[in-house]
Amino acid sequence: MDTKKLILESTLKLMIEKQNSIISIREISAASGIATGGIYHYFSNKEEIYNEITERYYLNYYKFNIDELRQIKGNAKEKIHDVMAEIFKEKQTGIEIESIDDEIDYRIILAILTAKGFVHENFQRLVQSLLNELKELFTEIVEEGQKNRQIRQDFSTEDIVESLIIMYMGIAYKWEAYIIDDMISVFEDNFDLQWEKIRFRE
Repeated sequence: MDTKKLILESTLKLMIEKQNSIISIREISAASGIATGGIYHYFSNKEEIYNEITERYYLNYYKFNIDELRQIKGNAKEKIHDVMAEIFKEKQTGIEIESIDDEIDYRIILAILTAKGFVHENFQRLVQSLLNELKELFTEIVEEGQKNRQIRQDFSTEDIVESLIIMYMGIAYKWEAYIIDDMISVFEDNFDLQWEKIRFRE
């Protein structure tokens, strides 16, 4: 592991252990085994460390690779299912932290970083951009499904896509708020019901 990443992961590990971000450079030095001078070689101050942690482990958590999702094959039902399943799987796994061997519920990290992440200058723009990309992808799938008589045509494309986005956001929110423990199983339990509402009818 490179030195900069070791500093970030050591700081994040301390934040998890202490359940807050009130950590001194001296504590980071002790946890990482890097002298304070070495830490200041990579970061001017603690705020820079916190900002990079927020970007790496909070903002990046909300991203998904839309290009990879577009490569998913199948009919309309299979594409919608597999796109959502892939996103939920990645969300529930979170971003890998090499120096933490024990399995950790990523929601703990989100909770610790939310105060800084939510007010980050790029957060709202990032979330809106990602939702727009997901809407575009679902629109493509739904339009193709309607054309191929796999998705009902008496509902507008916009309404169907909106219902899919609401389902996605609802499950993700319930997981982050500790209302449910497993996004994937809840998604699987609800997907067939959702599909039944939008499947093509003769």
